Parts: sequence; structure tokens; C-alpha cells
Amino acid sequence: MKQFGMHVSILIGLVLLVSLPTIGLVNYLEASAKTSATYKETTVAGIDVSGMTREEAIIRLDNAIKDFNNTPFTLTLVDGTALEVGKDVVSFNVDATLDGIETSGEYPLVTTVDEELLTPYLNNQPVTLTMVTPPLVEAASNFNSDVILEMTATESEVVSSITISPTPAMRSAVERMNGFEMEAGDIFSLKTFGEDFDALSTLGSSMYQLFAATPFQILERVQHERLPAGVELGYDVKIDDRSNFAVQNTEQTSYALIVLEEGNTMTIQLLGKAFVGAYESRVEDVTSVPFQNVVRFSSALTAGSSSVTQSGQTGESGKLYRVRITETGESLELLGFDFYEPIPEIVTKSSVPVPEPEPEPEPTEPIIIPILPDNPEEWLNEWLLNDDVQDNNDDGYEQQPPVQQEDPTAVPNEGAVG
Repeated sequence: MKQFGMHVSILIGLVLLVSLPTIGLVNYLEASAKTSATYKETTVAGIDVSGMTREEAIIRLDNAIKDFNNTPFTLTLVDGTALEVGKDVVSFNVDATLDGIETSGEYPLVTTVDEELLTPYLNNQPVTLTMVTPPLVEAASNFNSDVILEMTATESEVVSSITISPTPAMRSAVERMNGFEMEAGDIFSLKTFGEDFDALSTLGSSMYQLFAATPFQILERVQHERLPAGVELGYDVKIDDRSNFAVQNTEQTSYALIVLEEGNTMTIQLLGKAFVGAYESRVEDVTSVPFQNVVRFSSALTAGSSSVTQSGQTGESGKLYRVRITETGESLELLGFDFYEPIPEIVTKSSVPVPEPEPEPEPTEPIIIPILPDNPEEWLNEWLLNDDVQDNNDDGYEQQPPVQQEDPTAVPNEGAVG
């Protein structure tokens, strides 16, 4: 049994020893035949390689590629704008091209596009990589430097747009959006374009306006407790750890976001096939709710004083509708109902009682203080004399001149008659 197995092994070895060189020889002969064979009535990218061997065709095509790369592509957009695009964005595979030639005929060069190198040429232009890459490959594979995008003119148009004045953080997020494509059923998630929630919240309000004027489905949207300053009622969007803004392309064709920058403003456009009917957004049923006045008392305030502890703010509400306009009229779809409660005004007053005012004193007669003379003794004597006179006047009698009394010892007048 062991001898039989050994014989089988030896036989297999002899077969391989004979067949392997034969296989190698066949492959060599086939490769040699391909190398020595000549092409008949064959062109590659417009270059005639008829009658050339493979090696000759490679040399001829390599030289043609060098000549082709001397001038840039001229890319003509739908609106007539012409862009120059460097030839470094494309590469050619001559070997793969020649391997694919089996019969006579016209063949394009196998061409690939480096989208990473192509993207900077398309920044701030109303086109996407998907719109540019196929026609660019077709032109390059036939050594054509003129790329015209006219074929997209009837398929794509601006179906919705919004213009903003972005902050630096918003600008970074918007730049990431440029060229974002949404195939049928794809979802746009705002949080994937940035990390600054405050900037994304402000930007979310604009994106809400953009998509509200389309038939896209609003999947997620949350409002703030208070309407942020500068945000229009009905378009409030809050972005945080738990909240996002997301929409879904419910159409059967793809759409792309294109960003155009001019000065300090950026315009975000949604580009794609026109919708059936025109769409717009509208805020209706706007109401306001007055705030209440609340009075509180505190002993910490001085008596009779008060202060406004909380400023009042009027509440408001509004409904956002998506409006579809057709030949038969308008149809409304409620997208959101925003309500912001009023904030009461709180006034704090002092609870300390105000003290009673003290009674005013009765008026008194003024005291007249005479001016002292230079000689105090004279003044004192004069004052005493005036004081005596005043005392006599105070008795109530009119002062009479003194009566002269006769001297009883005096001798009567002799001439008098008795």
C-alpha cells in the first residue's frame, strides 16, 4: 500500500514537471504575440494606432498625453461661466486601454478623476462633483479640453435659496455644506457640519427657511424656550446635545447644496430638478399675549423704595405653513406651531412702614440784639435810663411835668389884696 502511494506521488510529480514549462511557454507565446501583433484600423482617443505594435502604441499615446496636459480644461457651466481646471485632476491608464482592444474600432482612454484635486476648482460655483465628473471623464478620455455642462441645464435649477451674513463659526459649517448631495431618501443632518451649537442654532433657522420651501420632510426640529434675538417667529431651531435639525429628500431625484460667497454674505442654494408646483413658506395666525404685573414686598429695601426685579416680556405664537402653489390653487401643510409664554414683570416694594413726620415748632418773636458801642459803660447807662423810662411808661399813666411846690416859709406878696 505504501509503495502504491509512492508511485502515485512520483507520477504526479512527473506530470507537473512536464506541464508547468508547457504552461509557461504558452503564456510567453501569447504575450509575445500580443506584443508583436499590430492594431488594424484602430484609434485611441482620436489617435490612430493602426499598424503599430503594443509597444509602439504605448509610446505614441504617452506622447499624446504629454501634449494634452500642456493646456488646462475649459469648463463651461450652465450659466455660461467658464472655469479653467488643471489637467492634474485626471490620470490615464494606457495599459488598461490597450488590454481592452479586441477588434478594430475607436476606443477612449481609460481615465480617472481625482475628486480631491478637482474640488478646489469648484468652490463657490453652482455645480457639484457629480455634475462635473462624468463630462470631465468623457472629454479627457478623448483628448478634449473643452467641457460643457449644457446637458445639466434642463435637469438642474435652483429650487430654493437663502442668503445669510455668517459669523466665523457659521461660515465654517456652511463651507462644509458646499457640494453636499442628497440622493433620493438621503437625510440632511445639521449637526454633521459643525460642533458649535450656538452657531448651528442660528444657521438652523436659515436652513429651516430653505427646506420649508421644498417638499422635503422635516424629520427633527426643536424650538427654544424663548425666541432668540434676530430669529423670525416660526423658524426657531435649537441645536444642543439632545436636539438636531434634520430633513429627508422625499423626491425621486438627487439634489445638492451649493454655496456662493459675495463679500460678507453667503448664499446657500438647493440645486436639482424642479418640483411639481411652486413651494413657499408662510407664518400665519400670529398672536401676542400681554404680560402680568406682579408686586412683591421685602423688608430688605429702605422704607418707601421699590425696584423692578424682573422685566416683563410679551408672549407670542405663530404657525408655520408650507404652501404648495399649482394651477388649481394653494394647499397648506402645517410644519410647526411655536408658542412662547409671557414673562411677568415683578416689582419689589419695601415692607418697612414710612415714619410719621415730626410737628413743626411754633414761631417765636425774634430777639433784637443792639449793636454795642465802642464804650460799654455809656451803653450800659443809656440802657438803664431807657429801661427806667420804659418801666414808668408801663404803669399806664401819662407822664406829667413836675409841679413846683411853694415854699411854706416864703413871705406872701405884699401887694396882694387879702
